[in-house]
Amino acid sequence: MSHLPSNTEMEKAYLTRDASYDGVFFLGVRTTAIFCRPTCPARKPLPKNVEYFPTAQSALHAGYRPCKRCHPLEPVDRPAWASQLLAEIERDPTARLTDIDLKARGIDPATVRRFFLRRYGMTFQAFNRARRLAWALQRVQEGAELDSVVFESGYGSHSGFREAFQRAFGEPPGRRRGARQGGT
Repeated sequence: MSHLPSNTEMEKAYLTRDASYDGVFFLGVRTTAIFCRPTCPARKPLPKNVEYFPTAQSALHAGYRPCKRCHPLEPVDRPAWASQLLAEIERDPTARLTDIDLKARGIDPATVRRFFLRRYGMTFQAFNRARRLAWALQRVQEGAELDSVVFESGYGSHSGFREAFQRAFGEPPGRRRGARQGGT
């Protein structure tokens, strides 16, 4: 039997669609008898209705059927172009990759959009923007000068940055200054 992370850790991974847990565990929804990947974009069930499995086979043996949205029986590997884009975003979270940039790399923007929607529940542009905002949050919490964070994260104005930041994190950047949450 495979070792599973704690239920708390799996619940957090599922609720945040953490792709690093894809293939580590699967979850069955008791009320629908469907099992999913942790990254499934479907509406989240109540935690009391969730059962965790180390493999897709164990979920099948328990009587669950595979989800038609996240396709848990398909391999978790991703196309090379997706891995390259994700690596590029991680190397430089402040980069703004446009459809023109994707076309210049020989990648169809519509294919990228569909892949990211299916895999992460958001478009590539939304994923890229979320990564830039996460980088900005880290810099703000470290006490970096707000002017530099605004422009380094690709925003053209303080108001646009503040609006995006507040929408993503529930409060303006000034309230997060120096407030590292949960360490690291």
